[in-house]
Amino acid sequence: MNPAFSIIIPAHNEENYIAKTLHSIKSQSYQDFEVIVVSNGSSDKTEGIVWKKISEKLMGGKLKQIILSQPSVSSARNCGAKEARGELLLFLDADTTLEPETLQKIKSQFSEGMAVATTKVKPDLDKKKFKFAMNFKNFYHTIGLYQGCSGALVCRKADFDKVGGYDPNLKVKEHRKLIIQLKRECGGFECLDAYVTTSMRRFSQWGLAKATWFWVKQWAKNYTGNLEESEYEKIR
Repeated sequence: MNPAFSIIIPAHNEENYIAKTLHSIKSQSYQDFEVIVVSNGSSDKTEGIVWKKISEKLMGGKLKQIILSQPSVSSARNCGAKEARGELLLFLDADTTLEPETLQKIKSQFSEGMAVATTKVKPDLDKKKFKFAMNFKNFYHTIGLYQGCSGALVCRKADFDKVGGYDPNLKVKEHRKLIIQLKRECGGFECLDAYVTTSMRRFSQWGLAKATWFWVKQWAKNYTGNLEESEYEKIR
């Protein structure tokens, strides 16, 4: 029998985060899932950590890894989706963890009228500026001011296949383009009342002002049609 969820995690040099993310999935109250880690162009210990978890049967055979030679987050997600057997696809960033009830809440809230959804998000660092930034993201996702991704994005595999998946040419805002396509052809967008916790490493290394300005520029490019021109500085 196919699982309810296929959790797809693209991972490029995520040795400092991937184990914690996997353990957060193992601890879910809702256990009807498979996990597909797609290591794309990793040169650190990411692949070895995942192989070790597989050998330890961390999730009782529910975890597998795919290796791609080149770093490409969109291609990695598409590759994972191609191998997925679940009705629902949950695209999860490698530096983002789930709360114990997250999958259960997603399952109960993802309704027939929805084509795509994200969750609410918390920062992994207990600082006021990071809490403010993530609360603002939750606010604009919830009221529909902007419809993007918190670090977790959910859709049906049938709908994902229908729209052709992620655009492999995009390095930034690939979630946004997928959301637009899914809304156009398959249904609505919602911000679900479930939480993930995501790394503030980019905010920490860039500073809040630089990170905010970067995303404001990407937001503007979304409306000018220049997403293909965007570059994404890797933070590891």
